[in-house]
Amino acid sequence: MGRLTVIGPGLFTTIQDKGRFGYRAFGVPISGSMDMESYRMANELVGNPANSPALEMTLSGGSYRFDSEAIIAVTGASAPVVLAETKVQMNTAIRVEPGEVLSIGAVTRGARLYLAIRGDWELEKVMSSYSTHTMGNFGGMNGRSLQNGDILVWNDLQVTFQETEVDKSRIRYFSSKVSIKIMKGPEWDLLSSETQQQLLSSKFEVDSKSNRMGIRLKGERLRVSDLQMVSSPVLPGIIQLPQNGHPIILMNDGQTIGGYPRIAKVLDEELWRLGQVKSGDVIRFRLE
Repeated sequence: MGRLTVIGPGLFTTIQDKGRFGYRAFGVPISGSMDMESYRMANELVGNPANSPALEMTLSGGSYRFDSEAIIAVTGASAPVVLAETKVQMNTAIRVEPGEVLSIGAVTRGARLYLAIRGDWELEKVMSSYSTHTMGNFGGMNGRSLQNGDILVWNDLQVTFQETEVDKSRIRYFSSKVSIKIMKGPEWDLLSSETQQQLLSSKFEVDSKSNRMGIRLKGERLRVSDLQMVSSPVLPGIIQLPQNGHPIILMNDGQTIGGYPRIAKVLDEELWRLGQVKSGDVIRFRLE
């Protein structure tokens, strides 16, 4: 039996997996890891099944005391990772001895880190997922982010430890300036040709109010028709344009229906990039 005690949870750390599917008709968001590529990599490194839970850490990692032996991996955004007062590598499997403390500092590039621990975590699934949805207060650790003193427990999978590293070609470089591929949304034609071009030629800054529900963008105001819409289905990656002219990209914890024009959709394979942007980063869009 493995056990970890949270000494300091960082800024915002939650338990996530691939997400919660099949419940959007009931208004339940998908949730799940914001950077699915980094999440998958962490579980691969420790030998976990594909949909195992992991800790998703936003902007800073926190400190964790391992009360038993463990095999772990830290992936995602760049940050200093220290185990038992010794700096260790990210993107590799690491053996932890009982009593050792893992400390993960503030990110230097990107926004989110993932900590996987080999084993079958003792958590209850909610609607077929371990993912935390903090707005709904369900999933993960009692529907909330981790707090000081929280304890995670798991049953070790008893897999022989191997010092595994990922292929360097899979390790992403997270830039503060990203170009995102999009496709036209259902209400694309509500935009004038001038506004369509403005969307594609402008640089947008990520607003500090952005979160797992949506990425709010700042920049030159886009013009939109005054047409009143009936609420329509939305999903992660949809770019909505409110009357204030500042786009919002819906993300994992976003609502399932919305009343703003859906002017574009981020391609699914680009969503992991958005999971790694933070306040002040710059986004540009490229129509595919």
